[in-house]
Amino acid sequence: MIRKIVSTVSIASALAASLALTALTTTSAHAADVPATVVQQVDSRGDAQHELQPPIIDASAVMPGAWVYFTDNTSKRPGQTDSNRPYTLDAHLIYQDADHAWHDQLFDRYEEDGGIPQIASVFFAHADHTAHSRSLVVLVRTPQQHDDYGGDSYDGYVYKLTGSAARGAVFVGLQSDASAPFIGQCQCGFRDGRTQHARYPNAAAIRNALAESFPEK
Repeated sequence: MIRKIVSTVSIASALAASLALTALTTTSAHAADVPATVVQQVDSRGDAQHELQPPIIDASAVMPGAWVYFTDNTSKRPGQTDSNRPYTLDAHLIYQDADHAWHDQLFDRYEEDGGIPQIASVFFAHADHTAHSRSLVVLVRTPQQHDDYGGDSYDGYVYKLTGSAARGAVFVGLQSDASAPFIGQCQCGFRDGRTQHARYPNAAAIRNALAESFPEK
């Protein structure tokens, strides 16, 4: 699927002072924790137009044997030119089945016209009404630099993983209702002095919101 990241404010170009708004944190595995075979598989799939945006994430909390990684995608696509091509970040799931064959799934694509999307946080949380379940949560931060405002947009996506890596069939579905409060946020300052604050700019805020919406019993 292609995810178009849309800022909640009108487009125009940045106030330098507003870029100093909220710092981000990334809660994920470090490259040193990733097995060499996984790193090799991820590296073998990259090229000059698909560069890894670290880190590689161990997704065993939601799908044993699976890993998540992201690539900056600068490839040209039909109908797009250098002047109208959005900044693109691709989300992948990679895993090995019981026959030792590797599978790589592009499960989402984040597109942004205002800046380069960056992974702010990746974590796992309870996000439905099934007891003891866990979902994958990806928080994307995109710097915004326009004429009358600047800052960072935040978009949080909640995914349910089903299937089996060992059997070579894993499905990643966006949980639209769970994701809705976290999409389209902007931590921004405006030329006229106004500010807009993102309610969920980090993992802790999203975790708390999910815990209120989906209390574990």
